[in-house]
Amino acid sequence: MYRLDTLFLDRDGVINVKLEGRYVQNTDEFEFMPGAKQIIAKLSGVFKRILIVTNQQGVGKGIMSAEQLDALHLYMKLEIEKSGGVIDKIYYCPHLATENCSCRKPSSGMIQQALIDFPDIKKGDSYLIGDSDSDIEAGKKEQLNTVKVDNEYTLSKWGEELLSVIE
Repeated sequence: MYRLDTLFLDRDGVINVKLEGRYVQNTDEFEFMPGAKQIIAKLSGVFKRILIVTNQQGVGKGIMSAEQLDALHLYMKLEIEKSGGVIDKIYYCPHLATENCSCRKPSSGMIQQALIDFPDIKKGDSYLIGDSDSDIEAGKKEQLNTVKVDNEYTLSKWGEELLSVIE
């Protein structure tokens, strides 16, 4: 029996180490944040579903193709699954910031799409974890509980705190 509904996770800076000034382009550059795989495994037993919502304008800039991004995401999902975790779906915005699309955070289009894909999502029992103000703003627009993480207060630390309260 799940206690919470949906966990929305940003990717860069939350699941994997963010590369300053450039984009993670392949599996060699993809380094999980400390404890990320393990806490996602634990949280997979607490949340009904885990979704990723991530801006990936490297695609829009032509730095990487959608196929390369899909391969990177497949690698990430498989590594998480090896640790016992589950990512139910990945939403990404490939657009440039200058395009003013509805999916790029701080807009909430990716979350809105998830609400269409999973109409039973209960917003009040759902969380968005991100490392930027735009992540938090997108979550708040959709009335999700939001948590801002960084290199010190990581997804792993937040997850352990949450588990200690609900178990």
